[in-house]
Amino acid sequence: MVEESHTKIRLLVAESFELVRIGLRSLFENNHSIHLVAEASSIEDLFKLAAQHKPDIVLMDLQLSGGNYAEHITKLLHACPQSKVLAFSHQNSEQTHLKTFRSGAMGIISKHHSSDLLLKAIHAIHSGQIWFDRNVTKLLWQAQFDSNPPVEIKTDKRSSQQPKLSDSERHIAYLACKGLSAKEISAQLLVTEKTVRNQLSVIYRKIGVKKQIELCLKAPLYNYFKESYLFGTFFPQDHEK
Repeated sequence: MVEESHTKIRLLVAESFELVRIGLRSLFENNHSIHLVAEASSIEDLFKLAAQHKPDIVLMDLQLSGGNYAEHITKLLHACPQSKVLAFSHQNSEQTHLKTFRSGAMGIISKHHSSDLLLKAIHAIHSGQIWFDRNVTKLLWQAQFDSNPPVEIKTDKRSSQQPKLSDSERHIAYLACKGLSAKEISAQLLVTEKTVRNQLSVIYRKIGVKKQIELCLKAPLYNYFKESYLFGTFFPQDHEK
């Protein structure tokens, strides 16, 4: 039994509500791929148990620390660099997403989502992928693309400030904004994962972001991330199929 637990994802749950902890405990105890190493009900317990158990993933309730969750995530990852944080939140806004990822978390999932989606998020983060609610970025995109810009906006000045990406960089940026990982992008484009990661680094530098989630949240500012624009300009082969 001890040897079996080492093959599982070692998870620490930090949740402020007892009923939620009970539900999560039941979920993970019946899962063959996840080993629940400990439960914390306060920030103090979280830091102590994380240092003791060194979990692969910390499922952290953002309400656990009031409004200081970003600061505590940063401190936790500094103290336990081997761990990855999946934020557990009742909020679902771009501000919460951005603040959470900038603090170093690998993912964020709403408490309103299903247990199956939570398990999927845990496995995705354990494999090195980021996880976030695509609906948040969809809303941002719709707000940008469904509304007409005011007449007084100087489009020439705005377009001159847009980062200049090559066609291949735009394609990769578009796929990244759909939530695909570097591995998934490489498989779709038939290039190496290293090539994709190198391209993403260049894209991040040009756009002025540090992470994929920040690219997704900033995408509505640039119309060339819009699917119809992409496929209408430099993907003519897709229309020929």
